[in-house]
Amino acid sequence: MVTERKRKIRELDASFNRAQEQVSEERLRKRRGLFRRLTAFAVVVVTLSVIAFMTIHTQAQLLDEKTEEKKALEAKLEALQLEQIHLETEIENYNDLDYIAEIARRDYFLSKDGEILFKLPKLSTD
Repeated sequence: MVTERKRKIRELDASFNRAQEQVSEERLRKRRGLFRRLTAFAVVVVTLSVIAFMTIHTQAQLLDEKTEEKKALEAKLEALQLEQIHLETEIENYNDLDYIAEIARRDYFLSKDGEILFKLPKLSTD
């Protein structure tokens, strides 16, 4: 009975087997190539994404720093403009003879002819 079974089983043609193996190997090779290409593409995309994220993050930090610097400089500009207005007012006052006479009386105790100056002590309010 065993011998009869062996006779019924036929081997496929060796060239057909080789062709099927070649087709299977070709598919496997193509699949490996596709996997390698996809992996390389993914690595490139991830690398470019990381570079883009780092660039955007760095630029955002730089923009924040510049914004803070701009605010500080604007505040300084405003203070300098107020100081300029004050100094221009002083220039105008020092060109006025009445103002100069008032300063001379107050600070240097100068008086006009026939005028007597009295200095009173400042009252301290506690």
